[in-house]
Amino acid sequence: SWYRAPLRETGPVIDMPVPASFNDITQDASLRDFIGWVWYEKELWLPQRWVVKDGGTRVVLRVGSAHYFAVVWVNGLEVTRHEGGHLPFEADITSVTQATPGEPCRITIAVNNTLTLNTLPPGSIQYMQDTARYPKGYFVQNIQFDFFNYAGIHRPVILYTTPSVYIDDISVIGDFIDGVGIVHYQILVIGPQNYSLSLLLNDL
Repeated sequence: SWYRAPLRETGPVIDMPVPASFNDITQDASLRDFIGWVWYEKELWLPQRWVVKDGGTRVVLRVGSAHYFAVVWVNGLEVTRHEGGHLPFEADITSVTQATPGEPCRITIAVNNTLTLNTLPPGSIQYMQDTARYPKGYFVQNIQFDFFNYAGIHRPVILYTTPSVYIDDISVIGDFIDGVGIVHYQILVIGPQNYSLSLLLNDL
């Protein structure tokens, strides 16, 4: 597919800061009013220790916010997709980056700002049927709110690493029974099963 190649080889591209709203960053009216897919891409070199196979390192790509629907590729391979423009999401890209250790890491993010009755905020798409006035397939985005539909990658995109064995989640619930404080905890560890875990409870 065409998106497996760098975007600069597919046609004209423009520089776009991240984080920012692509439809509020220029003076181009067509970009301001654009509804549909936009594509971001960044190439970078990863530290050598990140891309060594079986090196005990897990590489994660985290997107802080992309409004509204996003699909993410790394080196031409889809690694995740996310719907909802207000929450972060991430993907483990270890196997993808370690497959090509001597090449730059190319991150491609496609973002669609179309609003429907199932999005937040909601909207609707109206297709214009009068072919004498509108080209085939022409549509308008209808909205019922009084603010601008800011769109794009609205929070930082970062890469970070963890050990291959890592703590994925911690749940702590406190209780107090008969004058005794009780702490219930659950720790979710991801990775090989041969690990050790130590817990220190500080009496404050």
